[in-house]
Amino acid sequence: MEDVVCEICGSAEYGVLLDKLWLCEKYNWKKEGRILFSDGIPVNYRNVCCKQCGLVYINPRMTDEETIKFYESQYREIYTAKDETKIDNLPFTNVHLGLEIYNAVVRYDFLKRLGYLKKGINTLDIGSSFGALPAYLKERGCNAYGVELSQFADYTNELFGVDTIFRVPFEDLKTDIKFDMVTICDALEHFSHPKNVLLKIRDLLKDDGIVLIEVPDIFKPHKPLFGFLSNAHLYTFSPNSIKNLLNIGGFEFLHFEYGGYCMNMRVVARKGKFREIEFRDDFNSIADFFLRYDKVYSAMENYNRNILSFESAMKVVKETISEYNPIKFIEAFRAYEKGDFARAKELLMECLQSDFNEEDLNFQKGNIYGLLAIICFNTGDMVYARFFLKQAFELLPKLYEFPYLEGLANKGVFNIKEFVMRRGLYYEELFKMKRILKNYEKKT
Repeated sequence: MEDVVCEICGSAEYGVLLDKLWLCEKYNWKKEGRILFSDGIPVNYRNVCCKQCGLVYINPRMTDEETIKFYESQYREIYTAKDETKIDNLPFTNVHLGLEIYNAVVRYDFLKRLGYLKKGINTLDIGSSFGALPAYLKERGCNAYGVELSQFADYTNELFGVDTIFRVPFEDLKTDIKFDMVTICDALEHFSHPKNVLLKIRDLLKDDGIVLIEVPDIFKPHKPLFGFLSNAHLYTFSPNSIKNLLNIGGFEFLHFEYGGYCMNMRVVARKGKFREIEFRDDFNSIADFFLRYDKVYSAMENYNRNILSFESAMKVVKETISEYNPIKFIEAFRAYEKGDFARAKELLMECLQSDFNEEDLNFQKGNIYGLLAIICFNTGDMVYARFFLKQAFELLPKLYEFPYLEGLANKGVFNIKEFVMRRGLYYEELFKMKRILKNYEKKT
């Protein structure tokens, strides 16, 4: 373990946001010096916030050597979905591979929508995991590469027939290839020195190349704070801190939105001038937000367990983070299952007013529109059924267009229908409804 200063502004002044030392007693974890161990795995325990610029980071943390060893041998095993039996002794599950495919599809759809995808371009995906995104890009005519440190890189060729994945630390990657596009999604927050990562990306890009960055937003947690501020995330960025990092890394900001299954920040940038930091977050504002978020998340959990009524849970929401919508979605789904379609529809329409989602795919807008379409269809309102159906298909990722589904099913390693069912997604119902409405229109 080592003490570090702020990566962005270099300040050593910080305030502590979350200190996990109490976990030693609660869970009987082992403590050696300043390192906690859970089942023999080192767990970083203190998240701090820079008092100068507001960057949130782990301090102290594993050394660079310890971090590389952690990702080579432990990270993927720890964070692989553990809620079902692994497939034929492979180190992943149907749900885990499905989430990787889901992410690949939403990123492909996003890049296509913005016009960045062309045949023949060179692409590099940093932290490529199983290689689903490079595989998709390669199948669509790109010269697609990936870099992945963990053992998951060994499965890319077996799963997708792609052999262009470098299994090395990104910092050690050596290539003469210049890339039109680099993607680094759910990865930048894992690096010890994200500024150096951006400098290396800058060097690998062509002059007119672009980088896509996806990172969690500290102001939009998608799980309990203990899990959100995990030992694997050395940094937790805000919109301000990611812009500052781009400034000092020599990039020009092009595009910003939220997307992916965790509704993370999605940033597109190109090579530009090196600039000073311009934006600042306030430690007290972040600390206050965390306290309020902890209250609404606890209210959601207690409502889900029937400890709190809907009215009591929503009272907490209104007093803390009014845009927090998962409680409304759960209540809407309960009303739907009881056959109270009017109540369900009313609450779902309210859910559409907010993007504040938990780490649950069926809370997102495409799936909400899908449930609204199903409700309208069941109540005979075909006009709105068609309208909501169209909105659902525009927003839901085009999962069934992923080109390897049949091959993965034949290998017995992935079943798309099982995945969407387990994640509460309405694709199958919507496909059926689409066929029925099409036949209905022909008859009328």
